[in-house]
Order: sequence, then structure tokens, then C-alpha cells
Amino acid sequence: MRLTFVVQRYGEGVVGGAERYVERLATGLAADGHDVTVVTSCAVSYADFADVFEPGVERIDRVTVHRFPTGTPRPNDRFLPLHGRAVDWRQEPLWPWAQDRWSQMMGPDLRGVEPTLEALAAASDATVLVGYHYSHGQRLTRVASAYGPTIVVPTAHPEGAFYVGAVRSMFDHADRVVCLAREEGDLIASVYGCGDRVRYVPCPVDPLEVPSPETVSAAARSVGVTPGRYAVVVGRVDPAKGSDDAVRFAAAYRRSLDPEFSLVVVGPGDEHLRDADGVVATGFVDEGTKEALVAGAGVLLQPSYMESFSLALVEGWLLGRPAVVQHRSRVLRGHVERSHGGLTYADYPSFEAAVATVFDHADVAATLARNGRAYSLVEFDWDRVAEGWERVVAEAGASARTRLGAAGVAGVTGAAGAAGHPADGRTKVAS
Repeated sequence: MRLTFVVQRYGEGVVGGAERYVERLATGLAADGHDVTVVTSCAVSYADFADVFEPGVERIDRVTVHRFPTGTPRPNDRFLPLHGRAVDWRQEPLWPWAQDRWSQMMGPDLRGVEPTLEALAAASDATVLVGYHYSHGQRLTRVASAYGPTIVVPTAHPEGAFYVGAVRSMFDHADRVVCLAREEGDLIASVYGCGDRVRYVPCPVDPLEVPSPETVSAAARSVGVTPGRYAVVVGRVDPAKGSDDAVRFAAAYRRSLDPEFSLVVVGPGDEHLRDADGVVATGFVDEGTKEALVAGAGVLLQPSYMESFSLALVEGWLLGRPAVVQHRSRVLRGHVERSHGGLTYADYPSFEAAVATVFDHADVAATLARNGRAYSLVEFDWDRVAEGWERVVAEAGASARTRLGAAGVAGVTGAAGAAGHPADGRTKVAS
């Protein structure tokens, strides 16, 4: 297959779930012998998409990466009020021109990308655009769909931005929509009426080796906690990610049941947690330390309301930990129900009951951890993911041939039976 991925950030120093997903998928497919290209920004930070990398073309792990500048960093003093207004469902929707401005300011607004994307889309078995509310997705899905098969990976969840009218165009111009969880697909189908084009292909997650007891103990000591006596949260510290609830509930648990209980939070945005009672906020740590801290926890806590997949949950299971997750997240609840690898909570009493069950009943904790690991090893296996992508790309190719007709678009050859992919063919068909 010849594939082009479009994603907001890519490369060394970039941290983010969607970005990590694209990197794993792109490098895995390239290692399997497929021709993979990534179109992205020069940014490292999602906060303003300021240019850091040099624009141009480079090769990273057999993947060709095209970087485009965003010009100026996002002006958050002007963007944030507009964003708050755009996602407020209690008010009248923004006018279309204001929605376009919201999308552009959201970023990354890639400068001069269209000619390159047109050529790549015409020569690819599919162009894959990742992230539903970034400006590249909303603006460039229409561009790519005029030249060949287009697949959208929205990484969506029920938040205000998902319901902004401008988002619809991304789904309208996609030959296929790939979701990372079944519940995400249900959401998209119900809101945007494209259920016939939605496909579930899991996120690839590599098996993890459980660190040695010595490594686990050293990591726990380095942050001042006792192995087995703490819960761990991995991810960005953000109210939408449930961080406020996790901190409050952990403090209440310490007061009510166990004064030795601690909450270790691993991830960015931790500054305001450093004085919280019983909370150890590590900020960024290297992968080895993160895995050791997860492996040493009594429970992996996933408090987020807003998830389209949750790599942190799956990695916790792979590292042998039982899970306690936010019941209000349909994706997290679905993973737990299918795997029988954890418990859910919706308020403090259910949080207390779930955590106490895991800490006080070793047999229950071991069963949950074993079930979660078994589920993760099968559900997110690379071969299963690769086969799923081959099917979806073939379907998108067939759909695009029907959609674009017999106009001879170079990229509309499909994944099975393409005779060639001229690199500079850019025959456009109006959609």
C-alpha cells in the first residue's frame, strides 16, 4: 500500500495520544514494506503550534515526513474566547465564517501544503487525516478527497468541539471513518449519520515487559511512595481528563480509609498539584520510569471523561495492573466491560468501593489484572491492526472510484490491484 497520513504534530519531543498513534501505525506499516508518508506541522507543542522543526522533507524510521510551517503561533488571548463561544452548546451556533475562523485559529494552519497534498493524495491508495477538530483535518479532507480515497481517524469523544457545525465537512468528505473504539463509532454515526462508512480498527499497542521488582522499587522510592500502596494516573493534568476528581477523591480516601494511600500523577500540566495532599506529581518522566511507576502501583486509575481509546489504560493492563476507570466515559466503560479487567466509578462512594476492593482483595486484583492483560494482547495485536487497515484502504479505494467516477484520478486505484502511482499525477475531480 501507499499511504499518506496527515497529523498535527510528528517526531521527536512530541507527546500526545493521536500523535503517538500515528507514529506507531506509520512506522509499523513502513516496516511491513508499505510506502508511508506523513504530512505535518513544524510544531512540538499543542498549546500554540509554534514552529520548532525546520520545514522540508526528512526520513524517520522509513517514513517520509513533509513538514510545513504554521507562520505565527496561535494567539491564545484571541482564540480561547472564540473557542469557548464555539463549543458552548447553550448558545446559538456561530455563523459559518466564525466557525471557519475558529478552525483556522485552532491550528495547525499549514502554510503552502495544498500542492504537496494534492500530489500525494493522487498517488496514494489512501490519504488518512487524524484528529477531527484541528484545522488541517477540516480544511484538507476536502482537498484530499478531490484527488483520491480519503480516510478520517477522528479520535472523537462527546465534547463541545465535536458538535460545532464545521466538523461535519470532515465526515462528509471521508470515504471511510476509522474509530479506535466501538463506542466512538457509535457516537459519530449517531451525530453525523455516516454509520455505513464507520469501521473499527483498534490502535496497535506493543506488548510490554513487566519491570523487575528492583526497578519498580527504585522508581517508587525516587518519588517517595511505597510499591503497591498507591494509585497511578498517566496523562495530561486537565479537568476534562478527570484530574480534579482524582485529586479530591484520593484525598477523601486517605482521610476515610488509608492515610498511607498516595496518588502518583505522571504527565504534563502538573504544576498546581504539587501541594495537594497525598499527591505526587512527577511531570514528564522517561518511558522506563513511567512503566516502573505503573507496574508498582496497586491500581491504574483512569479518571478521564474524554477518551477515544486510552493508551494509558491498555499499557496499565499490559504491565499487570488492575484498573479503576471513569464510568461516565463510554469508551473506558466499554473496555472494562469487554475485558473484565477493572471496575468503574461515577462518584466518591463508588470510587472508594472500587479502590478498596482492589487494595483489600488480592485475588480480585489479580483476576482483573490477568483479564485486562489477556484482552490487550489479543485486541490490540499488530497483525490484527495491519489486516484491518488493509481492508479499510481497499474499501476506501472502491468507494472513491464510485464517487469520482471514471475521471482517471491517479490515486483511485485501491489497495488491491494498483498498477502504478505516478508521483506527480494530480488530475482533480470536483466533489
